[in-house]
Amino acid sequence: MEDLTIWKVNGLELYLDIEDADTVEKYEAAMDQLETDSPKDKSDGAAAYIRAYCKAFRTLYDSLFGDGTASRIFADVPDNVRKYTAVYGDFLAFVSKQAAQSQAEMVQIRRKYLPKGGKR
Repeated sequence: MEDLTIWKVNGLELYLDIEDADTVEKYEAAMDQLETDSPKDKSDGAAAYIRAYCKAFRTLYDSLFGDGTASRIFADVPDNVRKYTAVYGDFLAFVSKQAAQSQAEMVQIRRKYLPKGGKR
């Protein structure tokens, strides 16, 4: 059975359990910080925008998984919006799959133990 708490990215295995309150608190704070850090426009030029965009994602991963994690994830990746966005998409898919599995398990338990139509 696949361990849905392990995100496999660029040869790394990173642990994140979104059913743990402390982890979710850290996740929410990191996602809020990503929103704050993400550049809003290209008024300083396209290259500066790309660098700021990538830096915001490096901060996200370091906040969630520990300092230096982003350097390991992006070891041979230049500041490139497309590549950073692809990693972020993979990360969100990982989190989404974990959340869906958690929800499915709760539905199964309710079906098994609660009377038909019973809500608690």
